[in-house]
Amino acid sequence: MMMRRMKIIQQLSFCMLAVFACFNAVAQNNTTNEVLPYKDVDGYMIIRANVGGTEGDFLLDSRGKVAVTEQAAAVRGMKSDGKGNNYPRKGFEVVGNATAIGFFVGKTVYAKEISTRIIKSNALLEKLKVDGVLGFAAFANAVVTINTKAKTISLSTPYKPAYMKLINRDDVELSQKEGLIIQTIINGQPIKAIADFYEDQPLILSSTDAKLVNGTTPTVKLAGISVSNLKVAKDNTAYTVVGKSILNQGVISFDIGRGKYYFQAFNQGEESSAPAATKETLAMVPGKVNSIDREYFLKNVYDYKSSKEWKTIGDKPVVIDFWATWCGPCMRMMPVMEELAAKYKDQVIFYKVNVDKEGELRQVFEANAIPLVIFGSLKDGASREIGADTKEKVEARIQLLLK
Repeated sequence: MMMRRMKIIQQLSFCMLAVFACFNAVAQNNTTNEVLPYKDVDGYMIIRANVGGTEGDFLLDSRGKVAVTEQAAAVRGMKSDGKGNNYPRKGFEVVGNATAIGFFVGKTVYAKEISTRIIKSNALLEKLKVDGVLGFAAFANAVVTINTKAKTISLSTPYKPAYMKLINRDDVELSQKEGLIIQTIINGQPIKAIADFYEDQPLILSSTDAKLVNGTTPTVKLAGISVSNLKVAKDNTAYTVVGKSILNQGVISFDIGRGKYYFQAFNQGEESSAPAATKETLAMVPGKVNSIDREYFLKNVYDYKSSKEWKTIGDKPVVIDFWATWCGPCMRMMPVMEELAAKYKDQVIFYKVNVDKEGELRQVFEANAIPLVIFGSLKDGASREIGADTKEKVEARIQLLLK
């Protein structure tokens, strides 16, 4: 009887494992993966990001914070609280803190607002011509994969890319003081090391960890994978440091939210990921409320940089809905705006502007109180309706446009 029970338990355990494996495979296959190019300037990785409603170039830093220079903060209308504090990396001076309204990297990473350091520009930032720095805290809700061979950064949710193998993983933590700290194996011993993508030295051993090596060439493993040709230096630091040369030996993924990182040799499937496409052209659909950005606005709606007086570009009046995902009245009005766009399809062009993403448009048109709708006529400039939260309000203004 006992043997029979044991057999049943074993069968149930096997079934549970099979179900778990199947679920995990399905989950991994449902992972969305966005591949973005990055610029390599003297070994520094520079990516495009929209911080505070304005897009710019930012330096990716495994030890840094989300930070903008004083000049970039002024462009975005971000006000410093004047409270300077320490920065994890030497050579960066914090002059204050601010909140950036709107944060986007690609189409995957998004936040309504993000806490940001305001820093003084320095020789490195000026040389690279960037607006600031992006630390890995910005990617807490996505898995970041770096491929130096393809010069790409992948953003995936909710899991790692399928080509990164589960067996090739280990622990990672994001320290407020030190940045990314990964578990490595040196001469068979687990060691916590700072991952520093600015550091040219491949491996800098702390005084404590140097005792494991005793002057010999150490064997080093990252996530179970042996890493070769690492020259060793020593320093009187609290942590061992692994430099950016590891990125030249394989693909690395950081799943900050789950406290895991993955590392494996190149050409293990990542080459199947298509490179990011160039910026897509906005396609305008008649009878719809079309989403537009700053560039399209200037070229096709009204060039506010050339003229202080509103001049509608084109042969039809326009209706521009300034909105945000967190604005309840805005979201309730969306179907109404779509209905009106269809009704006035051949007479009026309807647009919408996300105020979190388009910070310059938000500032130019003072769209801090939303819903805001701007009605641009062909002859009489433009008018605005704050709190345009009913069909009657909007349609009454449209009728005035058509007179």
